[in-house]
Amino acid sequence: MRVQPDAPLAPPVTGSPAIRATGLTKRYPDVTAVDGLDLSVAAGESFGFLGPNGAGKSTTIAMLCTLAVPTAGTVEIDGHDTRTDAVAARRSIGLIFQESTLDAELTAAENLRFHADLYDVPAALVPGRVDETLALVGLSDARDRFVRTFSGGMRRRLEIARALLHRPRILFLDEPTIGLDPQSRAQVWRHLHRIRERESVTLFLTTHYLDEAEQCDRVAILDAGRIVAQGPPAELKAVLGADRVDLRTDDDAAAARLLRTRFGLTVAETPGGLSFTATDSARILPRLFAELDVPVYEARVTPPTLDDVFLHHTGHRIRAEGASEGPPDPAGDDAPPPVPAPRPAPEVASGGFRAELRALRMVWRREMLHFLRDRAGTVLSLFQPLLFLFILGVGLAGLMAGPSSRSYQVFLFSGALVTASQAPALRVGSALLWDRRSGFLREMLAGPVHRGTLLLGICLGGTTVATCQAGLLLGAGALIGVPPDPGLLVLLAAELALTALAMTVLGVVLAMVVRPQTYGTALTVLMAPLMFLSGSVFPLSAMPGWMEAVALVNPFTYAVDAMHRTMAVYLADAPASLFAPVAWGSWHPPVVLEALMLAGLAALGLAWAARRFSRLD
Repeated sequence: MRVQPDAPLAPPVTGSPAIRATGLTKRYPDVTAVDGLDLSVAAGESFGFLGPNGAGKSTTIAMLCTLAVPTAGTVEIDGHDTRTDAVAARRSIGLIFQESTLDAELTAAENLRFHADLYDVPAALVPGRVDETLALVGLSDARDRFVRTFSGGMRRRLEIARALLHRPRILFLDEPTIGLDPQSRAQVWRHLHRIRERESVTLFLTTHYLDEAEQCDRVAILDAGRIVAQGPPAELKAVLGADRVDLRTDDDAAAARLLRTRFGLTVAETPGGLSFTATDSARILPRLFAELDVPVYEARVTPPTLDDVFLHHTGHRIRAEGASEGPPDPAGDDAPPPVPAPRPAPEVASGGFRAELRALRMVWRREMLHFLRDRAGTVLSLFQPLLFLFILGVGLAGLMAGPSSRSYQVFLFSGALVTASQAPALRVGSALLWDRRSGFLREMLAGPVHRGTLLLGICLGGTTVATCQAGLLLGAGALIGVPPDPGLLVLLAAELALTALAMTVLGVVLAMVVRPQTYGTALTVLMAPLMFLSGSVFPLSAMPGWMEAVALVNPFTYAVDAMHRTMAVYLADAPASLFAPVAWGSWHPPVVLEALMLAGLAALGLAWAARRFSRLD
């Protein structure tokens, strides 16, 4: 049964719906999570999705917000079809996820500025918006604290501030208070009430808390992926009509007989007393008290609840999944300070190339912030290439016939640079997996920019970090005989940056195809032969014929060879046995071609990864 409201929604609105879904379906190999869902939410309406865990609430929100691709059906957000114009649809959306999606290694203000860049909030307005939204949720004093120091309630309030920063027309809240204590729940709802009063936004809420659903203009009851009823909470409860009466007397058996024979009611007898439903309890109870000859100890009348409505339509109660903890109190002593007067309407950025470039720069800047704050990691990652250069260089030189120890160390210098860039470049893949696990990846994917832009920003950030870190070794080259020529250092830095980009893309591609728990193992198994067969430890001429043939199909062979050939130009006496260029038969590919090959492979890997990166599911 579906109940539709008879009265206009509050506040009254006109025009096309803010949210419209038709035949929305999501099937997985073993389950249908959402089954032919139809819904329409008016602009300015507060709409609640009520259902137990596993009912399909979060899957529905993921499809409405373009984070999951429907198996069938269509979705329109603020008039934009999510299949053909997903980026425009995301510009109208503010999203508060079920799990935290904040970057714990950034401050509260940095998280908000990141979001402002992602949604292309005009730069001149960002400082004021950050101050305003932090004041709205009572976090002004915590603006410069790292999020990792926040409590669960503080994180949730910061996520509300972030979702409102770009002035969305539609605010999705997926179980916004799950896991919070009653005080934090009440505090979150105080802020949502305040937002509702001052922002012209549509609220779409999923919950299994009955008191939260009661505060919505309309509620849809979801069970097993289907809407079984929808309408204003009062009308849904009015359909049931009957109150539940709990009675405890001195002789429950006598009272039960009277209720059955005189009033024709169905009575349940329990150890705690009697229970029955009645549409006219106000008339029955006085007559019962007058006609019953035994004392009545307690009579409690409970109007129909949404839990009763859920039971009526599904055959089971929602309370088994999460009982209500009492209605959130909109008042409180710790209410946030006053905020400016309401604005008339939200605003939506227009997007375009400039917005994409700004988002790319923002992702790059985040990678750099993490790098600059991880000084211990930087020092430790430099230890391996220094060991490689100064200790192994001397030891391995004794195994090579002909070249001196110093010449072999110069030969190893290219390998040391590549090794120094390897760890920070490949760490991008593990960071991407961590962002997925911690939820921050969902914040990026929900933004109104192309996913390829985000991935390119991540790769460029990793490349910059790897180049800067490995570039610290360039200064050590003079200690082993590498000429400190500015031209040589610039060329090596450019070749190093290209190699770091290729390694970063490799790490990202690997992160797309392996499970997080096997990423480290897969990386070790892959990189060990790639580095050994790149000519960074031994020249290709010293390898067996079959090994040299394998090395020629290794892209990093050409990265190392380009550095060797660049250094050979600046060395007065580069040993031919060490610095002989890679040969395809009798032809030596030029350095420019080697660079183009590496860049082309990186571009292909990046394009493939961007396609895989485009959806979470």
